[in-house]
Amino acid sequence: MIFMILIGTVLAFFLCFNLISNHKIANLTGAIAGLLVILTVLSIIGNFHNHLGMKKATVTTTQSFTSINKQMSMVLYQKLGKQGKEQVVIYKKSASQKKPTTTPAINTKNIIHHEGTKNKLVTQKQEWVYKNGFYRMMFGLAQKETFIKRTNTFYVANDYLVMTPKQAKEFGQRMKQAAAGLQKQQQNPNAQMVVKQQAQQYIQEKMQAEMQKNPQLSDQQRQKLMKKWQAEFQAQMKQKAQQKLVQQVAHEMNLK
Repeated sequence: MIFMILIGTVLAFFLCFNLISNHKIANLTGAIAGLLVILTVLSIIGNFHNHLGMKKATVTTTQSFTSINKQMSMVLYQKLGKQGKEQVVIYKKSASQKKPTTTPAINTKNIIHHEGTKNKLVTQKQEWVYKNGFYRMMFGLAQKETFIKRTNTFYVANDYLVMTPKQAKEFGQRMKQAAAGLQKQQQNPNAQMVVKQQAQQYIQEKMQAEMQKNPQLSDQQRQKLMKKWQAEFQAQMKQKAQQKLVQQVAHEMNLK
């Protein structure tokens, strides 16, 4: 709209001295048109340089996020610059996301709080927005509402690992070494005997509880349930072993 006003006032200024024969009226209307041209130009300059008709507004949004790795819970960060005061964070918005999200490095501050039971990302985005519909109508085509800066605060769950890509690479190598050592321990006959006894006890307790609910179980039903519980036990043992290895390696690397 402001450009249309500018064109109209310039045209009026030109026509005043070419179509009006009365010099007094021409001078008066020409002066008014000229003043309007100057005011319009100053308004455009004020809008571009001093955000005339605009104000700073902060929009806060909250969302969840998840690990970048399916095998273990982790969030990565990378320090920027020589002093390392700024950082970018690498994460996934959902488990189905294929490529991780990296926070912008320009006009963005990323803060990590390693606490709580759930992952939460609070984003405060500051923008120049128009004060009302009138200013938006006047200057909306001249200058769009613009981004100023952003602050991302990551609240990372306690059971997550927070590390740099370099640390993550070292962590993966140490995990392989630790897993190889654990596998050797599991091949020990005494260790296998202990696991077998634990599995039998797990299945027995499950069966006793199920028989109390349904005493009429057939042999076929029992066999099916036993296979199911055996698989459950193995999955739980694998998960516990993985968690133990993660805690062991994280402690060795002094990771939170």
